[in-house]
Amino acid sequence: MVRKMNNMKTELASLGSAARNASFPTVHSTAVSTSRPRLVSHLAILLAMVMSAIGLITITSTTAYATAYATVTVTTQVLRSADRAAAPGEFNVVSLAATKGELSRLTQINRVASQKAEVRLVRNELVAFARKQIGDPYRAGRAGPDAFDCSGLVRYVFKQITGKTLPHYSKSQYNQVQKIRKSDAQPGDLVFFFKNGAHHVGIYIGNGKMIDAPNAGERVGISPITGSWWGRSYTGMGRLLKA
Repeated sequence: MVRKMNNMKTELASLGSAARNASFPTVHSTAVSTSRPRLVSHLAILLAMVMSAIGLITITSTTAYATAYATVTVTTQVLRSADRAAAPGEFNVVSLAATKGELSRLTQINRVASQKAEVRLVRNELVAFARKQIGDPYRAGRAGPDAFDCSGLVRYVFKQITGKTLPHYSKSQYNQVQKIRKSDAQPGDLVFFFKNGAHHVGIYIGNGKMIDAPNAGERVGISPITGSWWGRSYTGMGRLLKA
């Protein structure tokens, strides 16, 4: 385009120079009448070229502006969709990374929730299986499947539901658990009695109650963990399963 404009400038200059050097008084009237249409024709052609060039510049500028505006609009919409809090027209590229971070955080939350649901299911299964032993007789040194002492009942239930093998001794079981407060106890935790949990253990089922194999001559049943005798003998709560 620049070359075309330069050519037009050169042609106009040459025409002007020719017009100044011409000796019009000595030229025959027929020659003058013949040269005028030719000059007008040249000027018309040059004018058309100039107008064409101006139109081309206008079209090019308009197209470039429209393209740039469309690019900015699309970019703005993409960035704005990636960040709901972005101000109108704000180019917040960091928001793309923030969106990925939010997705990762939600994935982690779902993973933790899934793990907690699995633990809750195991706890429910453990309590349900312990209930099935209600009515079986107490026998010292027994760990099932149809007679138990206190630590033998805990050992048997945990082995069947979780696959975990616990020692057949309440004090040893007490040494393996995570100590927790009574207010934090959940079904499936263990409750211990007497000094250092050495003499009795039961499986907590919620609402201040446990399933245990109490004494010789008695059967597996549901017992409170509070009251006059239990209150005096209570040692603490322990956890083997995740919360």
